[in-house]
Amino acid sequence: MTVTPTAEPRTAFSLKLRNSPFWLLLHAGLWTLLSGGSGWYLGLPVIAAATLLSCWLQATPWYLRLTRVPALFAFFFYELLLGGWDVARRALHPRMPMDPAWVRYELQTPNVQVHLLLSAIVGLMPGTLSSRFNEGSLHLHVLDQQQPWADTVARMEHLLAAVLPEVNYR
Repeated sequence: MTVTPTAEPRTAFSLKLRNSPFWLLLHAGLWTLLSGGSGWYLGLPVIAAATLLSCWLQATPWYLRLTRVPALFAFFFYELLLGGWDVARRALHPRMPMDPAWVRYELQTPNVQVHLLLSAIVGLMPGTLSSRFNEGSLHLHVLDQQQPWADTVARMEHLLAAVLPEVNYR
């Protein structure tokens, strides 16, 4: 009878370090952008600490489909201009109808990364404010609930889901 050696199971610490190159490059890039490429005597320990914290928390990298990014940017900037024009018109013509309300949008994708970015991006668009997301829905304040805000948010969610695919990390 022959005994075949089995592979050693990975330790918890080695699993945590699997994504460390990604986090190291990301934090170094952020430091370079924010500091203008100076202050490395402080930057190196901060980068090392942030990388170790990301690994200890078992944070997973975000994978992007770069071919889908242009469509997302185009839609975002189009809606940004359209929303800015609408808000400016309402500010200059006080008789224009406004029907502000707190509304709830049911999220279609289970991807939490999409939920986070959707919440942030919707808050950047004129006439909308994202307050929170929980239990599969996004809570928003809109300037005029009669406008097609739900279609815009649904389209943005769809585009974000195309850019950020759901990845099985386990």
